[in-house]
Amino acid sequence: MISILHGLSIRALSSALPSRRLTLDDFSALFGARESVRIAKSTGIDSVRIAGDLTSVDLAAAATHNLFSNADIDPNSIDALVLVTQTPDSLMPASSALLAARLRLKKNIAAFDLNFGCSGYIYGLYQAAMLVSAGGCRRVLLCTSDVISKLLRPHHHHVRMVFGDAASATLVEAGSHSFSFSFSTDGKGAAYLNTPLNYLVESSCSAEIGSLFMDGAQVMNFALEKVPAAILGFLEELQIDVSSVPFFLLHQANAFMLQYLGKKLGITQERIPLQVAKTGNTGPSSIPVLLSTSPHAQQLCRDNLVTCGFGVGLSIGVAHISLGNTQLIPPVDLEQPQTLGKNA
Repeated sequence: MISILHGLSIRALSSALPSRRLTLDDFSALFGARESVRIAKSTGIDSVRIAGDLTSVDLAAAATHNLFSNADIDPNSIDALVLVTQTPDSLMPASSALLAARLRLKKNIAAFDLNFGCSGYIYGLYQAAMLVSAGGCRRVLLCTSDVISKLLRPHHHHVRMVFGDAASATLVEAGSHSFSFSFSTDGKGAAYLNTPLNYLVESSCSAEIGSLFMDGAQVMNFALEKVPAAILGFLEELQIDVSSVPFFLLHQANAFMLQYLGKKLGITQERIPLQVAKTGNTGPSSIPVLLSTSPHAQQLCRDNLVTCGFGVGLSIGVAHISLGNTQLIPPVDLEQPQTLGKNA
C-alpha cells in the first residue's frame, strides 16, 4: 500500500555528531591491523563517532539548536515533536518529553517516541507528514538520535567498526509538495538484528538490556533481496521512471551494500550519494547525516527524490519527497556534557 500525503514541505534539516572518534588506528590497536583494514575496505568506514557520556537527548537537542539558529526558527512555532530513537534516556517518561523540556518548547504540543532503527527516518518522516497533512499541526519537529555504541560489546569488531552515534533534526511544515510513502515490516526477522530486554524476577534491578546482536549475513541478504524490489515496486505503482529520479538517498549502511544496491536498481553510483567513511552507520540518522554532511549538499536539494531506510524490524521504508526548498545545515560537533549547559 502506498500513502500519498499533500500540503507538505521540509523547511530545514541539520545534524549533530559527537566529537569523539574511533579511527582505523584505534581499531588496529584493538583488533589487529590486518582485520581492521579488511573490514574498513569492505565497508568503506574508517572511523566512527562515539557518544561517550553524551545521551540521545543531548545529541538531539544539539541538532535542533543547530537547526533553530541557522534557519531562524522560533521554538514556539513547533506544534509537535517526533523523536526516533532505539536508545532512549529513560523507559519513562518518553525521551521526546525530556527533549521538549530541554528545548523549552511550548507545553501544549504532542510529543512521542518511535522505536525504530535504520528505517526510522522514513517512519518518523511519515508520522510528521501525517500530522501536518491532516491539518492538526503547522510545524512538526522530527528528531532522530541514537547512541548505539553504548550497546556494542568492545570485542565484537564486526559491529564496533561499523556503527556510530549521531542525531538529526528535520522541520516538516505546511507547504505545496506531496510526499508518498510505502512500508514493509516483518517481525519474523527479529532474530537477525536485536537488542534483548529481560525483565528480572529475583534481582536488585527490574530489567537488563543486552548488547546489540547482528547476523551480518542474514541482514545483508535481506537488504540485497528485499530493498531493490521494494523501491522498484514503489516507483512502478507511482508510475515514476527510475531514470527520472536524480538521486536515491539510501540508508548509509556501508559502501559495499550501497554499491550492490545500485547495481540491482540499474543506476549509476553517482545517483546514490555515499557519506559513511567518517561517521559509520548512524542508524535512523544516517539519511539526514548524509544530507547535512555531503560536500555536494546543494546538488541534492531537488524535487523527485527517492529515499529509503532499511534494517531492524526487519523493516523497509520508502518515500518520494522534495528537498527543492530545503535548507541543509552542516552538522555541529558536540563535546562531552560539561560543555552543554543542559540547564541553560
